[in-house]
This record gives sequence, C-alpha cells and structure tokens, in this order.
Amino acid sequence: MNITRFAVRLVLAGGFILPCAAWADYQTGSAALRSGDTATAMREFSAEAAKGDVRAQNDLGVMYEKGLGVPRDYAKALSWYRKAAAKGYAPAETSIGYFYTEGFGVPRDDAQAMSWYRKAAEQNFAQAQNNIGAMYENGRGVPQDPVQAADWYRKAADQGHASGQTNLGFLYARGKGVTKDDAAAVELYRKAAAQNFPLALNNLGFMTAQGRGVPQDYAAAASLYRKAADLQFALAQFNLAKAYEQGKGVPQDDAQAMLWLKRAADNSYKPAMRYLAQVYTRGLLGQHISTDAARQWNDKATR
Repeated sequence: MNITRFAVRLVLAGGFILPCAAWADYQTGSAALRSGDTATAMREFSAEAAKGDVRAQNDLGVMYEKGLGVPRDYAKALSWYRKAAAKGYAPAETSIGYFYTEGFGVPRDDAQAMSWYRKAAEQNFAQAQNNIGAMYENGRGVPQDPVQAADWYRKAADQGHASGQTNLGFLYARGKGVTKDDAAAVELYRKAAAQNFPLALNNLGFMTAQGRGVPQDYAAAASLYRKAADLQFALAQFNLAKAYEQGKGVPQDDAQAMLWLKRAADNSYKPAMRYLAQVYTRGLLGQHISTDAARQWNDKATR
C-alpha cells in the first residue's frame, strides 16, 4: 500500500485575522477564487497585497504555484510567499519549506525546508507539523526517527488535520514509531475520510478489504475506493480496477477494470502503467495482445 507522506499542499490563507478594513476586499478575492473567477481574484489579491495584506500575498503565491489564471511560475510564487513569510505568516512559511522539499524554484534543500517548517510549527500550524513528521519518517534534513514522526503527526492530527491523521494512522498500521494497532489506524483513517481526504478513503478501503481493525467487507472496501477514485486519486483508481478484475465487492467486469486502470495510468500512477503493459503483453482483461501498446505503456512507466 503506497502512501504520500506530504499531503497535496495548497495552503490558502485563513485563520489569521487582520483588521476589518481590509477584510471585505480580501474576501471578494477569496470568494472569486473559490468560484473560479481567477481574474477577479488576481485583481483583488494584487491590490490588497500591495497594501501589505499577508493573506493576499500568500494567495497570490498559491495562484502562481498552481497556475490558477496565470502561467505557473515558481519564482513569482516564491517571491510572494517570502513577502508574507517575512511577517511570520505560517501558511507562507510552510509553502517555502515545501518548495525547498520539492526543489520548486530553488535547489532542493532539506535543511532549509525543516527550518521553514519549524517556524510555522512554532505557531502550531498543522500542515507544517505534518510535514515535519514526514521529514522525520523519511530521514530528510534530520536523522530518520519514526517516534519523532509519530509525535509530529499527532500534533497535526489532534487539530483535525486530515493528512496528519492519515499519516499517523499509517504508522499505527505498520507499527512504526508506535505500537502496531489496526483499530487505532482505522479510527484515524475514518476521521480523515470524513473530510473526504482521498488517501484516508483509500487506506480505509485497504484495511476493510483485509479485515484489519474492522470486519472484512469487500463491498464496503470497493465503495471507499470508488469515493477516492472519483476524487482523481490514482492509487484508489488502481485498487478499484483490481476489485473489478477479481470480482471482490463488485461484479467481475473486465471493461470496468480497464476503465479504472487507464484512469490511474492517465493520472501518472506507474504501477497502473506497468500493469497495462502486462495486460497487452498477455491479453488480459479481454484485450488483444498488442506488443505496440505494451511497449508504449512500458515506456511511459520508465520515464
């Protein structure tokens, strides 16, 4: 069972209250961004950012990082994050740390990443706490230490942070840094799944299919995989494809298996690409043997 230790991170401003005079204009931009009106969001955020509004500066960083209404530009994103971080704004500090973790617009530097995450974690910012946990779990910027990883994930999880809950649940499922406890893992996955966090939905599906911490129930597992798959989570799409192939919790259906397998592959999930290569090599799932198709999927999997 694969797991992403850093959550998909889009930290929009929130939870930091600024004077009411700036609130209305910032809120106009925030509402526009939520509705997909990126032009209005950019206009309002730019005006407020020029006045020193850290929320607007942070959200401009998000827009440039994700390419929301503007070409993706990590340098501009980082510039805006730094403006907000200079005033101690925790979401921006976390974003800078993430850029150093991934090497977005800066050389990858785990020590720098940890430094920025700690600045935000000192403000009890859950996303930063989660990311510090991931750094300890993977030994990036610090010696690998699953006990410290669990402690940091718990800080985030105790604030209701879905990624922190899921990551701590995974440590309980594996017995890493904590005593192995499937029931505790399931409880944490359920909390995150209630927030529609795709990785938690998938992992809860896995535990349900295995009968770990809950009674074994293939139909319930397939339902959980489907919820995560509908959120474009590739691992869950792959697991749903296997459920259809094997007829576990759903009627056996090669066509549905192929549909979900291709969706997982199209979402860049390499195990799905490799399995599609096997499908076309061996003529599985009702497909004709095709050396060309097999080679194409193998080539994509190795890129």
